[in-house]
Amino acid sequence: MTNRIAQRCLAGAVAWSLAASSLWAQMSLPIAPVKPQGMPFFRSYKGVTVPPLRTSGRSKLHGMIRSGTLYLSVRDALELAIENSLDLEIARYDVVRAPWDIQRLQSGGALRGVTSSSGGPIRLGSGQGVAGSQTGGGGSGGGSGTSSLTGAALIQQIGPVTPQLDPIETFSTGLGHQTLTQIQLAQSGTNYFAYSGRSYSDQISQGLLSGGTARYSYSGSYLNEAVPLDVLNPTSYIGTGFSISHNLLAGYGVKVNDRYIRIARKNASSTDLTFRSRLMTLATNVLNLYWDLSLTADDLKFKQRNRDLAQGLLTDTKLQIAAGAIPGIDQVRAQSNLAMQEQALAVAQNNLVQRENALKDVLSWHGRPDAELDAAHIVTVDPLQAPDAEQLPPLSSLLETARKNRPDLANARTNEEVAAITAYGTANGVLPSLRVYARASDVGQAGAPVPGESPTAFFVGGAGNALGQVFRRNFPNESAGVSFSGKTWNSLAQADNALDQLALRKTELTVQRASSDLAKDIALGRLAIEQAVARYHSAMESRRLVEQLLQGEEKKWQAGTSTLTAVVQSRRELADAQSRELAAAAALVRSRIALDQALGLTLERNDIKVEDALGSAPVVGN
Repeated sequence: MTNRIAQRCLAGAVAWSLAASSLWAQMSLPIAPVKPQGMPFFRSYKGVTVPPLRTSGRSKLHGMIRSGTLYLSVRDALELAIENSLDLEIARYDVVRAPWDIQRLQSGGALRGVTSSSGGPIRLGSGQGVAGSQTGGGGSGGGSGTSSLTGAALIQQIGPVTPQLDPIETFSTGLGHQTLTQIQLAQSGTNYFAYSGRSYSDQISQGLLSGGTARYSYSGSYLNEAVPLDVLNPTSYIGTGFSISHNLLAGYGVKVNDRYIRIARKNASSTDLTFRSRLMTLATNVLNLYWDLSLTADDLKFKQRNRDLAQGLLTDTKLQIAAGAIPGIDQVRAQSNLAMQEQALAVAQNNLVQRENALKDVLSWHGRPDAELDAAHIVTVDPLQAPDAEQLPPLSSLLETARKNRPDLANARTNEEVAAITAYGTANGVLPSLRVYARASDVGQAGAPVPGESPTAFFVGGAGNALGQVFRRNFPNESAGVSFSGKTWNSLAQADNALDQLALRKTELTVQRASSDLAKDIALGRLAIEQAVARYHSAMESRRLVEQLLQGEEKKWQAGTSTLTAVVQSRRELADAQSRELAAAAALVRSRIALDQALGLTLERNDIKVEDALGSAPVVGN
């Protein structure tokens, strides 16, 4: 092996672990949705803006190609692979989606459904004039005297349903004119009457994370009707109310109602860990491909040197045969040796092309043809350096490092926490429903006196007088109650809870298995490096000795004290020793990269930051 290659392999297999200031910068076009801008109320009803897909354009990869040659360092290879990885680009969407899942679940409520609402054009207060009296009595007057909020479509959800945590305001208003026939005259005093009016209602509801709902409502209406028996006309009606209800058994407690919010946060953390794991896998693959190409290029140089030496040997043999110093049969041996070296060179050239194509595949945007890159020849510029086995920390220290840094182990612990949260929710769902409620409301009504009538002065006036009655609580209404609902067998809730408890136990075992497998992986990885270092130094020393023997055999042959057969045999032994040294170097490189991945240190070793990789992407093409 040449002195340059010997120096490269002696220093260690961790050139990729050298620190750098910053490997990647954020791209100018993020993929995260952009929240709408504007006034606080109106922006709530605008959709978010999602940037278009980022596609491959003129990546900086093409700017690095000079005269058909791509001079590539480890840092360049990692940067280009992260920039152009389609799999990593897909994973970025999972990361930017997670905060929106949290935002939706922080608003509470059940699963997504189709909401609906209903209501007539005019809503009159019960007892407001003849039309309101007929409505309150169940007649066909001016529409409903009460308003209600309808919920979402029919939804089934396992465990208690979280209340709607975003405040909801519902406002409705209407106006109209109607003419009605009357069968009896006792109430209206006429066979038909007409009325016109307008109404409005406003309701604000707020769910409580502890398991309750608070609601405030305000309603008002104005009625002008042509009825001879009215003493007040037109009239104004105002009503206000406040109610609160709360669960005491099923659905009670913050830990029950915020479980999906906590799960969403855990899932967001798991998504980050998954992205980190994919990034680590990509970096590991690039490192293996880079050093495979580097070692294959070295092997090609050895094969070229051996072929050149075989050619020189054949030339010398012909000269000595012509001088009568050696028999003619030695030319056949020299030609046979040259043919073997040319065959080995062809195999090495083919291996180099395959390694180049494999590395090009991860450096370019997947699925897009790139003629310039296909035609380029890659030259690896970073030297290979091999570490000594005694530099490895003890096994206990390696295990502690892996437990802190392995994303898959952290993901397993996150899954265990999610399973525990889910099981807690279904355990609460086994309880029956016990709900308490309290309501308080006030109403007021006033109007203009009909000529010839003498109504009570308390009710004479407009909407202001009706509102004063509400504030003074002249006509208060209060109620409170308890509702209980329980299933006779409750088999569905018990089955859901049993399934979640079993899932939790299974997840706990999965974490234990992952921890046990981790200890085995680290122990085997450390042992593999120790053995690889020993094999590498042994192969390097063997190659050095074979080189010395070959030099001595060639000098003896030139002096006429050795045979061509001995020289050819020495050259074959050197070729074998060089191949063994390269194989040992490749094994050492791969074992070092594998141990870094097992420890979860691949990104740190190569100064790769997850936040930078999230923003790294190909330039948008035209």
